[in-house]
Amino acid sequence: MIRSIHPLKYALVCLTTTVLATACASGEGQVEVRAWGEDFIEVGIPAAEFADGWAVSFERFEVVLRDVSVAGATLADPAPLELAQPSEGVGQLVGRAVAPAGDHDDARFSIAQLEIEGRAIKDGVEKTFAWSFATPVDYTNCETLTQVPRDGVGQLLITVHADHLFYDSIVSEDPDLRFNAIAEADTNADGVVTQAELESADLGAYDPGNLEIDDLWAFLSAQVQTMGHVDGEGHCAS
Repeated sequence: MIRSIHPLKYALVCLTTTVLATACASGEGQVEVRAWGEDFIEVGIPAAEFADGWAVSFERFEVVLRDVSVAGATLADPAPLELAQPSEGVGQLVGRAVAPAGDHDDARFSIAQLEIEGRAIKDGVEKTFAWSFATPVDYTNCETLTQVPRDGVGQLLITVHADHLFYDSIVSEDPDLRFNAIAEADTNADGVVTQAELESADLGAYDPGNLEIDDLWAFLSAQVQTMGHVDGEGHCAS
């Protein structure tokens, strides 16, 4: 279809129509995908970030990614990625693929599973946790533009926001981070907050919006579904 356009008109279309940006770009490059948990996962979430004074750190934050696709290319599923491992700000490599040179807005991916181990500390009190979230979450319509240069390498960064796990509201545009209710769910006072204890704990002041959620484990599971982003703060539909 493009070949039927007069060369001069084709050049003008390439300059003025963003939809055809990829088609107009000649040649190929590569796209590299990485996953990063930022300092909140690699270093920890300091007490200053929490409205109730707790500080949280992670010994393990393993992410299983599936169906990672960008620039028309679908990457091979990577092995589980450990985002708590220090990466000097570059994250963990998901994979690379050959892609057409140009601008691409088709990024998508799935977080199939999360395995999280960590601890929270406040005023000498320590609570540990080891939680697994195995409900896959698909992220589509991501708000980012991946630029693949001809004979060069473009990059997509899947960013996981661990602080969302501790939001006190699912619907607020400016939620606080809190851990008190989670700590208080440790009813046997052994210092370990388990899934079973969270399933038995009511929401208290936490706000689930219009979702039918009535226990803390369901609340945390809902927050997990909002953790996937791209290129820092780029949102995706999930």
